[in-house]
Amino acid sequence: MRRFTLAVLLPVCLVATSCGGDDGLSAFAEPGPPVGEAVLPDLTPAPPDNLGTKKIAGRWHVSFSTIIVNVGEGDLLLRATRADEGPWGAEQLVPYSASGAEAVPLPVSLAWGGDGHDHWHVVRVASVWLTELGKDGQALERDKSRIDTKIGFCFYDHTHQLERGSETNVYSSKSCGGEDDTLIGMGLSPGWNDTYARNLPGQSVDVTGLPDGKYRMWAEFDEAGWFREASRQNNVTWADFELSTTDGIRLARVTEVGPEPA
Repeated sequence: MRRFTLAVLLPVCLVATSCGGDDGLSAFAEPGPPVGEAVLPDLTPAPPDNLGTKKIAGRWHVSFSTIIVNVGEGDLLLRATRADEGPWGAEQLVPYSASGAEAVPLPVSLAWGGDGHDHWHVVRVASVWLTELGKDGQALERDKSRIDTKIGFCFYDHTHQLERGSETNVYSSKSCGGEDDTLIGMGLSPGWNDTYARNLPGQSVDVTGLPDGKYRMWAEFDEAGWFREASRQNNVTWADFELSTTDGIRLARVTEVGPEPA
């Protein structure tokens, strides 16, 4: 697949003079003016993966891995700046086919990790929740009374999942910044995913008191429609599972999964 350019080459830097350093921020420098056509990313979640049960502070949870994949042609780029310790101002850098990028303001909030992830996160850019499956196999998609507690995402190239895009990762967690930084950046290349494993904080939903039965675990990216994408028709998927109790131990067995990134 052809890679597109931002001033020079997006995976290298946005402005030729900004390259250098090992914090990964060279890719989030001020872009040149957009020339050509917008090359949009397309973010889609994989079905919640590695479902299992565990106790947290004496309460039963169903835990899962969250995987967000860029199936589009353009990089997903977020840049955020602030003055000293003031509020963050964030924008999406939309690459263009000939050169440059368009900086689009984003109404997102950022939060410091505080959970062993010592970098900044976009608050609630993705969410996971449970609904009961009826006898007809249908579920209430928007009943979010049982939802994950994850603080947010610092998205970057974690795993090359699809046969497209760069063979090596372009963006890392380094650019998600330190607590006192005034410039941070996040990027996800075409064909790459951002994975949050089930053992990380917030990667579970409390099922204490939930009766045994059949349930659907939903996963959604960018419910609020903050980011510019090639499509918003693939932002939701799911995994069905059966919750049971044996000798006081709660178990979750996956029975079916929803659409996969392609």
